[in-house]
Amino acid sequence: MQPTANPALTALKDIHTPEVISNMPIALGYWLVLTLILIGLTALIFKLKQARRHRAPKREVLSAVASLDTSSDKNSADIPVQINALIKRAAMSYLSREQIAGLEGDSWHQWMARQVKRSNPRLKALLDRRYQREGLTQNEAEELKTLATNWLKQALPLQKDLQNISTSNKEAQC
Repeated sequence: MQPTANPALTALKDIHTPEVISNMPIALGYWLVLTLILIGLTALIFKLKQARRHRAPKREVLSAVASLDTSSDKNSADIPVQINALIKRAAMSYLSREQIAGLEGDSWHQWMARQVKRSNPRLKALLDRRYQREGLTQNEAEELKTLATNWLKQALPLQKDLQNISTSNKEAQC
């Protein structure tokens, strides 16, 4: 027996799947978006590297202050000179030598006070003892290290402020 064929079904052809659609070439809009993303990432990486380089003196001076030895009174007596030198060296990393190197005494302490929101008078008192005969005790040296570290964290990186530059130039000329 032969199955009876439906005449409507005999006119149908076999089902064929369409050809696979390729991903290439990508449309122009995708290329533009990809280019903008790459430019943005490149600019971000450049800015991050530049900011890291700008903060490098701060990291360096903070590690130098942390590595100062205050274990004996002999070492503690030298701490104010070393910390003052480290602060000046860090400041000269951000501003010109002419602006910073000539500052001493009250003008130096005034400049340091302008760099932070709230200046600690104890920092000035401990730094002023750098050339005195008795020097600092171990506790005072540790306190000076802490105060100097706090000042450095607040003040650095220094901003090139026009008011500070003009004041420093007038003081350097005197």
